[in-house]
Amino acid sequence: MVRDQIPASRRSVLKKGGAALGIGMVGLAGCNGGGGGGDGTSSSATSSSSSSSEELTITFATTQPPKNISVQAAQKHFIEPLESKSNGSITVDLKAGSLGGTEDNLDALSSGTVDILHESPTALAQRWASEYSFAGDPFVIKDMDHYDAVTEEFLKPDDGLNGILKDNGVRLGDAFYVGNRCTTSNKPIKTPEDIQGVKMRLPQYETWTTVWGEIGADVTPVAYDELYSALQTGVVDSSEGPISQFLAVSLYEVQSHFSVTNHLLDTKHFLYNEEFMSGLSDDQQELITSTASDAVEAMTDQIKSNEESLYQEARDKGTTVVTADEVDRQAFVDAGMPALQDLSESKWAVSIDAVLDLA
Repeated sequence: MVRDQIPASRRSVLKKGGAALGIGMVGLAGCNGGGGGGDGTSSSATSSSSSSSEELTITFATTQPPKNISVQAAQKHFIEPLESKSNGSITVDLKAGSLGGTEDNLDALSSGTVDILHESPTALAQRWASEYSFAGDPFVIKDMDHYDAVTEEFLKPDDGLNGILKDNGVRLGDAFYVGNRCTTSNKPIKTPEDIQGVKMRLPQYETWTTVWGEIGADVTPVAYDELYSALQTGVVDSSEGPISQFLAVSLYEVQSHFSVTNHLLDTKHFLYNEEFMSGLSDDQQELITSTASDAVEAMTDQIKSNEESLYQEARDKGTTVVTADEVDRQAFVDAGMPALQDLSESKWAVSIDAVLDLA
């Protein structure tokens, strides 16, 4: 279990290392200007400590293992550029798949054991803000441009998700594309009619099962580690998830079709420990967040490019890939709309119409 507080010695290193960073930033004028860090340090005090040789070490965590494409993309487009732009004053200590599951990582972030974390809006909603689950619910978000608009309008403002996260010691940053969740089966799934009465395995998120049940699927609970055998024995006939999962769990051995329903856009955000960020100068915060902002676009492009190779791998293994052009996604949205409307009225912080209007 993670500790609740960062040791005082580590906080000292963060402050001193942050001051040292102020004179080494590429493209930043002056030494912290007239602004101090979030701990109230004056500019003169910051200047006097800027001669410290101690570096700023950032602990950056993800639940994914080192070889995962999102970790490799973060290494290339965030960690390496950040260390380079700081002229070596910043070192990133990457914890990839080594701190446990989602809850363990969120615990570490909110307590300050971890400074930066990648996690999904679904995980954030489950942990702290169920009224913002729409950011990770089926048939709500159309594509990455739509998600970015929703983030700016409803998630990042302090009167939105970000305010709730800050109350829990977390600051919301930019998001990058992880994948699209699609549908596996032993027949093409192109319209809602194709899923009527089909026994479909879903993660047990109430909003997910509600929407798919409205569309007509026979939602059947199955533990993830039993998914392969459940499909093999006919306990369920269908499942959903990204193409990476389809290949990783060898579902191509027990499912003939992968239909690109794109019913749920998988994203992850840069998340920051609020106390850590507040303890840095404005210039230091800007360097970190601007590097992350640049990174998310490049990470998205790399992950999407890798995704295309995964679809080809599935085809090479004998899977029939029903492309997005062949799927009537809007028909699924329409079929699920009664449930989406009910969720927006009873559970969500905003209406489904307000969200869809940003698409």
